[in-house]
This record gives sequence, structure tokens and C-alpha cells, in this order.
Amino acid sequence: MLGSGVDPGAPVRRRRALALCIVVLIAGCSANASQAGNHTGGTTGKPGYLVYWDQNEEVDFASMPSGRQGQLMPAWDLNGQMCVLPDGSGRFVGGLDPTLPNQRNPGGVKPYKEPAIGEELNQRNGSFSGRVLYVPGPYKLPGQSVGDDSPPDASGVFNGNSTYTGCVFTHGGNLLATDIGTAQGTFPVPDNGRLVEWFAPSYTSYCIVDGPTAGGVGPHHVDGTGGLSQPGMLALTDNGDALLPEAGNDQVLRVDHTSLPASAADCPGGLLPQGKLRTSVFFQGSSTMLPFPNGVALDKTCDCFAVSSFFGNPSIAWFSQSGQPEPGRPPVPGETLAQLGLDPTGYNPFGLAFAPDGTLYFVDIHITCKNNNLADGCGPQDYGGRVMRVSFTDHRPGTPSVVHAGFDFPTSVTVCVPAVQSCPYPTGKIVSPASGPSENGLPPVGPATQRPATSGFG
Repeated sequence: MLGSGVDPGAPVRRRRALALCIVVLIAGCSANASQAGNHTGGTTGKPGYLVYWDQNEEVDFASMPSGRQGQLMPAWDLNGQMCVLPDGSGRFVGGLDPTLPNQRNPGGVKPYKEPAIGEELNQRNGSFSGRVLYVPGPYKLPGQSVGDDSPPDASGVFNGNSTYTGCVFTHGGNLLATDIGTAQGTFPVPDNGRLVEWFAPSYTSYCIVDGPTAGGVGPHHVDGTGGLSQPGMLALTDNGDALLPEAGNDQVLRVDHTSLPASAADCPGGLLPQGKLRTSVFFQGSSTMLPFPNGVALDKTCDCFAVSSFFGNPSIAWFSQSGQPEPGRPPVPGETLAQLGLDPTGYNPFGLAFAPDGTLYFVDIHITCKNNNLADGCGPQDYGGRVMRVSFTDHRPGTPSVVHAGFDFPTSVTVCVPAVQSCPYPTGKIVSPASGPSENGLPPVGPATQRPATSGFG
């Protein structure tokens, strides 16, 4: 993700979509590696559970309770929430952005996936399936024949106007995904984000459920106005409504599932007619309570939801299915604005997920401030991202502990339970997660061919 606030002394890499709602904060994220494999793999019926996270545009995992870690998908474009298909195949999707040569990263030498922007579909062993779920349009990378509806920005970058971040499968198996638009380190936070739906079982037809209604480019008003203001990760309530954090408006929206289109026939021209979608405010943040919500996850031990915010004290709090504070669930402390980025041991939650036993996992994007001064600008620390774990005693959260650290801008975590569903898992030798300066040292050269990527590991 490109954005402002790149440290000229750090390796050049993609800056990720964190548009923190303060003018002094310049946020950003992401960077990319590869391997060979077949299209098998996956694990079913095993005890324990798997925790996945994205970082450096690879997907890593930890097997619990052993804690063994490895790469599921070596770095090659995936940057956002990972969602496992509900069809028992063990396949998964995640936000796709092209890995650019100037990221000096192993993923930057791999062929570009076609089209450049969307939700990539991957096999259960972590390999690319060869398919991208996308919104059709005329904009494509050189050498490609399939385009999407998001044009390159003024500098020619193909992820400056559209970036998919959150995802969730509905009870009917359709995929919902959030596109943050241009909310990539800018303030005020723009309102050009979108909610897009792809329909099961083929996921070839789509509908822009919510998005810009004026200005911008093309019939979908890409980079226009009137859409969502930095939409984040997604979750479902028990009745199937979608919970959608909207960080730019300090709120979590509740999307009425009965107002979602059932098929492309309900969405003429790929746009849900205005007025059809029904939403309500599930939670309204404030300067003292989750002021910038971006993560939400179901906690099955209480059948309630945890909501996270990059900054604020608390940083994670629990809410009932109706959006009321959940009684008997103390929050996880956080950093106030005055404390933001000043404590090297502090944490700034983004995406989160729960294990079956109630253990909470969350991504710490680890904001730091130049010269320990809030006014100098703050943002995610290079190689400072962490996956953290919170255990509970009588529903009281313990101090968050580090599962793994040293990442370039992780954004989300996903938990999969092999006893319940087929979970993605690599074949062959387990490779340790990769991150750090050594992964960002390649020459700034692009792929050897302009031909679109095919299935496999690149």
C-alpha cells in the first residue's frame, strides 16, 4: 500500500492502509517471498487449532498448542484479512495488491496476478489458485488482458485507489470484502471505501453493496465521495448481520443481512440500488472509548464481540450481540493519545481473533513516534509488528504476551479449528516466517515476464 510518511532511511516498501484519524499520524503498511508446492495439503480432524496472520505480504501460521510456526504462503501480494472458504475445501481468500519492484522484496520479482486488485483465491496448501475475485473494469497492468475498476494513481501505482482489507463469508457462503479506497495515511480520512459481495459458489459475479456515489472515476465512482470511511475487518452476528468497523467515522456499523443482495440479479450493473442496504450503528466510539475501531471478532465463550482500536485506553472492549457493553468482561488496556508511540513495550491492536478456549490473538501494528514526540509524526515501526496473545482468568484479561515479532506491518489474524473444518496447511518442509531487513534487500527489479501469474507459488 502506498501512502505518505515513508522513512527515507528505511527500505522502500509499500505503505499500508492505516489512515489514523489524527493529522500528526502518518501510517502505512506492508511488504513480500516464495516456494514450490502442489495443490494438496491442508489439515482436517486434528486436535488443537491454527492461528494465521499476514505480514510482509506472506501468510504465516502457528499450530496450537505446540506453538510451531511456519509460512503458509510465502510473500506474494496477499495483504489483509484471510478468510477460509466454508465449502470444506480448505481454500482461502485475502486482499491482493501487486508487489512492486521498489519494495526490494522477494515477492517483487514474481509475476503479477491478474487483475491487479481484488481478493485472491488460494489453495489449502498456500499456493495461488490462478484466480482473483474482482470488480471488472478497464484498468490492467501491462501484458494483462483482464482489468478491474480501479485505475492506477497519479504515480502509476495500482493500489493507490483501491485496497481490499477485511473479509467474511455470509451464512449463505457469499463473500463480503471491504475496500479502503484511498484511506492510506491521509487525513481527513476519505469516504471512498466500499463493501463488495461475490456470490457463491462460483464467486464470479459481484455487487458493490456500498461505496462512493459521486465523483471519482468510472461508473463505480472510484476515489469519489459518499462511500465508507476506512472500513476495516469484518465479522458476523448470530443472525447473519455483518459487523463493519468504519474507523474514519469512529463507529462499527451493523449491516442487515436481509438487505444484502442474494445474487447478481439483485444488483443491476454491479451496483446495489441506493436505499436498498439497511445499516445501523452497532457501536459508536469516542475520544475516550475505542476512537478508531478497525477490528472486530466473535468471542464464542460469551457469544459476544471484541472490538479493537489502534489507540485509546482501553484498546479492546467487549460488546453483546446487540452492541451493548458486555457485563463481566473487563477490557484490555491501551495507550491514550498522549501516550501513543512513546512506550517501546506498548501495543496498538489491529485485527483480532479468538481460539475455541477463548484465548485472544491480535496484531500489534506497533506505532512509534519520531524522537518520542507525538508532534513529529507517528506510524508503524519498521519490523516492529507483532502477533500477541491474551489469556484470561475468570474472564479477566492477562497482560498481552508476544507470540511472534519482527514483522513488517501485519494487519490481521484468523483462527481455524481442524476438528471443525478443513484448514490450510503447507506441504513438505515447514519454513519459518520471514521478515526483516534481509527480506527487503533485493535489487529493485520487477518480474522477468509481463505474462500474468498462473497457479502455484510464482
